[in-house]
Amino acid sequence: MKWRYTPWDGTQDFDLKAAQSLFDQLAEFVLQTGMDISEILGRYEVDLSKLEESGYFREHRGRTVLSAKGLHRMEERALLEIFDSLKAGASGTHPTAQRGSSAETLEETKPYEFGDPVSHLDLFTTFRNALRRTGPQLPIRVEEEDFEVHESETQTTCSTVLAIDVSGSMGRYGKYLQCKKVALALQGLIRRCFPQDRLRLAVFYSVAEPMGLERLPYVMPKPVTVFDPQVYLRIARADWEQHAKRLPPHFTNVQAGLALARRWLSRDTATNRQILLITDGEPTAHWEEDTLYLIYPPSDRTARHTLSEVQACTRARITINTFMLVDDWYYTGLVNFVGEMTRLNRGRAFTATAGELGRLVLEDYVRGRRKRW
Repeated sequence: MKWRYTPWDGTQDFDLKAAQSLFDQLAEFVLQTGMDISEILGRYEVDLSKLEESGYFREHRGRTVLSAKGLHRMEERALLEIFDSLKAGASGTHPTAQRGSSAETLEETKPYEFGDPVSHLDLFTTFRNALRRTGPQLPIRVEEEDFEVHESETQTTCSTVLAIDVSGSMGRYGKYLQCKKVALALQGLIRRCFPQDRLRLAVFYSVAEPMGLERLPYVMPKPVTVFDPQVYLRIARADWEQHAKRLPPHFTNVQAGLALARRWLSRDTATNRQILLITDGEPTAHWEEDTLYLIYPPSDRTARHTLSEVQACTRARITINTFMLVDDWYYTGLVNFVGEMTRLNRGRAFTATAGELGRLVLEDYVRGRRKRW
């Protein structure tokens, strides 16, 4: 951290939050537009001198981008924004019905057993047991049978993949903006409260790809490039990889998003493994081996291959919780499809507007981190 000292003559404003406030405004603009700092400085006449030595930026491959400090500040702001809408009782840890060893002790006690942590020893109950056994006398003679320890809740570890739809329709009504804030807030929540947990990000459109948190602020919905009322395209994987910029990116490949998340989570050793899937439409793209199909309106063929991937996640003991964004109209087809996903996987499904999304995702994460299998 850099510090700059100047003499104070009693007249200067002493406002430690000035740079922070300026950065918050800049960060909101970055989330809305997807521009990095270099692009903003190149396009607009903006004075960021107050942030010059703040540590919110860094140089990366010749461009000025957000630093880890800047990303952490964005996480904090997103978390506070969502917490404003949370119910008072939504916060807490992730308990299970099991008893075990952890940092969270309970009022209840039990007789000491070999292996119980000595730090959980309840001295009051232990001395009371000794006095009951020997009667009131000094010194108090404590035997092994007198020891009692506090019971504790088993705090399970959780590995999560947040899979976000960035297809063309996500550009409406600010849905993509809320998704980015949810991802930042969830990362901030885990960093603060559940550091033993793991979070990875994936985005899906006509295909799917991993998304590092440092790239998240710049992600935007894919542009719609095909406006035909009916579309049926087959694209070889090699053609997609070679000509991706020329091919339609705005379809919704839920199958690819789930498959990418499953590959990650199958190698994870966490007690609970889950996919949080955010989408606003039925799947309109899927892979069949090395061939990509883009089909609109949504087809039974795409639905079958997507549900086959849902079953693969279920066999791998991975829970899928789906958040359906329905800001503009009520998607009967989407609700029915997600209902079938939920039936196969035993996960949970939610319908939400963009404004409700953050509250629902964080509440579900905090309440649902108990073992479900």
